[in-house]
Amino acid sequence: MITSKEIQFKTRFGQLAGLRWGEGLQKRIVAFHGWLDNAASFYHIAPYLVQAGYELTAVDFPGHGHSDHRAPGHNYGFIDYVIDVQAVMDLIAEPVILLGHSMGAAIAQLYAAAYPERVLQLLLIENMGPVPAYVPGSAAKSLRQALDVWQQHSLEHQRSYETIDDAIQARIQATPMDPVIIRPLVERGLRLTDEGYQWRTDKRLKLRSFFRMSEDQIQDFLRSLQVPCQLIVGEPRSYALDYDTFDDRLEALNPDQYNVLAGGHHLHMTHPQQVVDEVLTFLKAQPPVEKHSNEHTIKPDRRFHPF
Repeated sequence: MITSKEIQFKTRFGQLAGLRWGEGLQKRIVAFHGWLDNAASFYHIAPYLVQAGYELTAVDFPGHGHSDHRAPGHNYGFIDYVIDVQAVMDLIAEPVILLGHSMGAAIAQLYAAAYPERVLQLLLIENMGPVPAYVPGSAAKSLRQALDVWQQHSLEHQRSYETIDDAIQARIQATPMDPVIIRPLVERGLRLTDEGYQWRTDKRLKLRSFFRMSEDQIQDFLRSLQVPCQLIVGEPRSYALDYDTFDDRLEALNPDQYNVLAGGHHLHMTHPQQVVDEVLTFLKAQPPVEKHSNEHTIKPDRRFHPF
């Protein structure tokens, strides 16, 4: 049986937690999950990747899983997650394959566009950039709405569950899935309190964004990508990709391999083998290439080295 190992990345912004499968294997993949998920999102594809010779390190974003929450008074601006990816990559200190699902895919793509010399290949599942994009003419109204919500927010979770199974039933109302499949994700997202099980996730994750990227900015980032890239989406198209500019973003990204597979938004959990089969086909067909300059060098952070 292939088991995971708990890991920590001690950054100057706080501690990020994660899971690692296949520690010590030479081919390394670093994975980033979607909004309100956690590192266990990759629980089901990990064994297939390890069997193929890949070490998989999945990171909990701040406010998710076992990672620290942002300090009081701070929010979870989308672009700020790129700083968290940078912190992890600085600690790893060598180029790796990046894998992202949903929000994690959008963030990984931004980082790869900015630092192509640190990314060997990019694997995107169910996303091509932040959504929704900024709508012209809505700036002031959108900011006011976000500030109004921020002014009233609370960090305290009010709802508790008597058992983990109760929490699973609550989660599958939002994410329809076999309870057996979603259990690892839910278990990692819970903490036991005197009142029962409560979510670990930071409640600020559900607040409105203060600023959004324009569609032009998003497509600029997609066109700027210089590393081999694979995009995998589910069929029928999920809510996460239900936007009018899908085809425009796909053209801007121009992935080296584009797969449409049966499954919903979490198809890497519900159909892990078919997803990994396509990932391995891509990784073998699109070896890392020097499409970028090496003007930046990776300098290891000697305070902590995860390997």
